[in-house]
Amino acid sequence: MSYFQWKPEMSVGLTRLDDDHKSLIAIINRLAGSLGPDDGNSGVQQALTALLRYTEHHFGREEAVLRAVNYTALTQHRDEHKRFIRDLQELRADFATMEDTEQKQKLLDFLKDWLTHHILIEDMAYKDRVSGDKTAAKAAEKFSGADIWTTRLAG
Repeated sequence: MSYFQWKPEMSVGLTRLDDDHKSLIAIINRLAGSLGPDDGNSGVQQALTALLRYTEHHFGREEAVLRAVNYTALTQHRDEHKRFIRDLQELRADFATMEDTEQKQKLLDFLKDWLTHHILIEDMAYKDRVSGDKTAAKAAEKFSGADIWTTRLAG
């Protein structure tokens, strides 16, 4: 059984965003699988880097969708994204100095708890606005990784 499970109540009603959330959960599960007592840090560092990069990509797509539907709480939502990216960058840098399995487990629990809260509370706040909305779906489909550098990170 996986450390972190996708649940139907996590759906925001937009397939691309739901798929992103499922991918983030899969990366956290990969990270959980890398935390064994005999495993080196390289697998964990790779998983943390993958999580950081995919999180940036997902946040970029999500923000593009929210811009497209003129979501009134976009600024606050984006600020939460920025804080999490900063936290994740710090955690990735600090991981190399974590020697204790309990500290590593706390890191894993933090990631799981943060993403669960973010999806079930913060993202659910926009569900009614994007679910079934053609403009939202088009923005999600149109978004590409290159957009992160030209839109999200520039602002």
